[in-house]
Amino acid sequence: MMNSLDKVEKILIVALVVSVAATLFLMGVSIYANWYLATHHDYGMTTVKTGDVTWACLTEHGTTIGCDTVEEYR
Repeated sequence: MMNSLDKVEKILIVALVVSVAATLFLMGVSIYANWYLATHHDYGMTTVKTGDVTWACLTEHGTTIGCDTVEEYR
């Protein structure tokens, strides 16, 4: 009976170690992803035409930061 209890304890210890390792790995990936997004900007520009006014909008990671009108030269 004592032998089977030791086997269960070993299984529980291995499960605990694996879950702690997985948690630490996911935390590391999350910290890296947040750091990467904060330090590597992805600026872009889109133009939008409303009536006779053309707007140039600055975006970062798909979020619009601001827009301003654009004069068209003919």
